Amino acid sequence: MTMEIAGKLALVTGASSGIGAATARALAGKGARVILVARSGDKLAQLAQDIEAAGGSAFAVECDLSSSDEISRMGEQVLEKVGTPDIIINNAGSGRWLPTVETTPQEARQMIELPYLAAFDVTRFFLPRLLAARSGHIVNVTSPASYMVWPNAAAYIAARQALKGFSDALRTEVEAKGVFVSLVVLGVVESSYWEHNPGSREHASKAIRPLTTDQAAAAIIKAIERRKRRLVSPAIFRAIFLLRALFS
Repeated sequence: MTMEIAGKLALVTGASSGIGAATARALAGKGARVILVARSGDKLAQLAQDIEAAGGSAFAVECDLSSSDEISRMGEQVLEKVGTPDIIINNAGSGRWLPTVETTPQEARQMIELPYLAAFDVTRFFLPRLLAARSGHIVNVTSPASYMVWPNAAAYIAARQALKGFSDALRTEVEAKGVFVSLVVLGVVESSYWEHNPGSREHASKAIRPLTTDQAAAAIIKAIERRKRRLVSPAIFRAIFLLRALFS
């Protein structure tokens, strides 16, 4: 089973930069109408302008995705202006890789808000309409922390494993009703994430070559087109997950 992206309405959170912006461009290049959602209105407006200048279609909505009220407001605006998305990509995320004793309670809560609760709230808002139409594709973007653990990132890892649990459980609820759920697991990606989360890069493995944002976007597109329940990039992480499962 495959999915044709051309003509679909695709919503991307965290679209103002990095993986989200690259994914929005890739979707537009495939012929999708793209809804751009993030906190930075100026960056969204510029991206929308760039996409339309290249012949694509983009609609930008400024939204603080850590707020359930803001997500509801964004959702109502999307429904009023462009309609129900066919594809929802929950990409927005934050989180510093720090030892537990160096992670403040506020930071731990923020890591739960983004990505997990933001993905939950965005999905929950649109899900009744997807179920009524018996169609749609939800993509949750995460990191290898959903499947493995390492020192000095406990709060980050817990939040990412919550996103995996949500994705797996959601799939059991909706797949038989026509809504597909993908979990896209991306290794280290060269993006602005590291600038926004200082101290994290020092705890990241340097043994595996980082992905570019375009490579990350290509993995997300592949998960949609090929209807993958789980897609891991780079592929070496699949072997790492398997080995850890065997010997844990």
